[in-house]
Amino acid sequence: MAVEETVVKSLSLTGPITLYEVSAVCETLRMALSEGKPLRINLSDSGPWDLAGLQVLISCVQSARNRELEVRLAEVPEICAQVAERSGLSSWLLSVRE
Repeated sequence: MAVEETVVKSLSLTGPITLYEVSAVCETLRMALSEGKPLRINLSDSGPWDLAGLQVLISCVQSARNRELEVRLAEVPEICAQVAERSGLSSWLLSVRE
């Protein structure tokens, strides 16, 4: 019996994740998903955040699910969690955190 090993693609987002950066962040995430592997996104060096940045993460997770892939968020900064809370998305964020 052969066992398939699942390789996870790791990616770190750094710097601001706001309306002004979402195009570049979206392209980075799209390229990572195109590899067809589960994705782990480290957010420890990211910020500041706004709702547009959070929406990019939501879109990435949904796109991955459509491809039957998983996305996990690691080391989510407090400011990102605060944006999620103010937007009523705390439960969603908790569901995708490591």
